[in-house]
Amino acid sequence: MAKSDQRRYPVTGFILVGFPEHQDLQSRLLSLFLTVYILIVLGNISMLYMVTTDKRLHVPMYFLVANLAAMDVVLTSSVIPQMLVKLIFNIKVILWGNCFIQMYFFHSISAVKILLLTVMAYDRSVAICNPQHYLSLRRDAFFVKLAGLTWVLGMASFLPPMVLTSIFPFCGPNEVYNSFCELLSVVSLIYTDTISVKFINLILNVIFVILSFLTILWFYIKICKLVKVASSEQRKVSATCIGHLLVLSLFFPSMALYSALFYVSHSLPIIHIASALVYVTLSPLLSPIIYILAAKEIREKVAKLWGKQTLQPLNIHVAHYIDDILIRGPTETMVAEALAALIQYVRDRGWEVNPKEIQRPAQ
Repeated sequence: MAKSDQRRYPVTGFILVGFPEHQDLQSRLLSLFLTVYILIVLGNISMLYMVTTDKRLHVPMYFLVANLAAMDVVLTSSVIPQMLVKLIFNIKVILWGNCFIQMYFFHSISAVKILLLTVMAYDRSVAICNPQHYLSLRRDAFFVKLAGLTWVLGMASFLPPMVLTSIFPFCGPNEVYNSFCELLSVVSLIYTDTISVKFINLILNVIFVILSFLTILWFYIKICKLVKVASSEQRKVSATCIGHLLVLSLFFPSMALYSALFYVSHSLPIIHIASALVYVTLSPLLSPIIYILAAKEIREKVAKLWGKQTLQPLNIHVAHYIDDILIRGPTETMVAEALAALIQYVRDRGWEVNPKEIQRPAQ
């Protein structure tokens, strides 16, 4: 077929060959992807709720954690729902426009996430190494502006390669050797020379991945040097780095694994499914758990939310009249637990309870 004929019949869709043919394996993958996606959405939405509703968490560190939770939901939602639809209905074809939309959000949100992880390292570095400067940055809402900048830069950075790729002719093969649309997989199908797209992609990877990784490493080297001679208060603040370090240890290795396995072989689709699942879901799935375990304030918030949910089944009744509060329950232990929760709730809002005014049941 002549080139002119190929241009006359452009590709209007792509075939995703990353899905296995075996029906039983497809069913298992569907269950796995669906379960993981539900857990990711619930975990990260819960994190957003806790940060936005608790004034104690209205600090730069947790504001950035909330942004991380939001972009994890967007990142996984750009890939997994479409994969679920394809597994349910056994549809392997994705329309040309949908493929490019998926590619754009996958790469741009990944870029935003890398930048945000760098900003989070900077936040901990300034908080530990220069506390006075950190207070002035907090007053100026500096980290709010910085987080907004990461979204703008990340979302804008992958527009050039997306636009450039879209204007190239796609004629002939239209099989994407992946479980979702990804830039290099699609670029390999372009009819003409694609050196410009590959060069832009290389530059963006150097900027976002390598430079961000080196910057994060530099921030933590500064922190480690200071911690050796730091005060007890600075060492206490340095403990807040644990959650961020654990998230980094999940994100960068999973991204490296996905990139490495992409170049191994196109003959084993299950490799691409496994690597895509690890990269897209591992960090978003475990990040909320990590911050709940590593951050004292979030643990306390979870405990309060859990306590609110368990008061009603225990048949605890609270009555309020003018300036008196009556707590009634089936056992004295349950009433004591409810009283302790109520006192903590009042104190969290800046009020105090006079212990002498508390009338306990007669012995």
